[in-house]
Amino acid sequence: MINKPIQILKLMYLALNREWEKDKDELFGLYLSEADPFLTGDDSADSSIFADFLKCFEKYGTYDEFGYDFILKYLTNLDPYYGDIKKYFLDIDKKKYIEESEKYSQKSDIEIIKLNHWEKYYPGLFK
Repeated sequence: MINKPIQILKLMYLALNREWEKDKDELFGLYLSEADPFLTGDDSADSSIFADFLKCFEKYGTYDEFGYDFILKYLTNLDPYYGDIKKYFLDIDKKKYIEESEKYSQKSDIEIIKLNHWEKYYPGLFK
């Protein structure tokens, strides 16, 4: 069960990361790097990203369908500096997003990192 905005950010990050792997767009990658919620577990790597995310969540936020519709609203209002991140999210099938989110919502951050073979990116978690 998800009940915190950081959980929605993590699910969005996981879904978008899979999309980034397809073409590795530089600005898209920069956004993901700055939005990374797994570095601290309760914030984004660049805290201004999560602060903006929270502001949007306060206006439109919902946990329904693991925040799918909220994420679309958030990405619509995202700083255009990063390019059109929303288009990448739209490439994700909603049903698949919900199924994957259900799976991930049952796991800890460390389990998610191991499942995705990201241990080398988070060495502080594995000392």
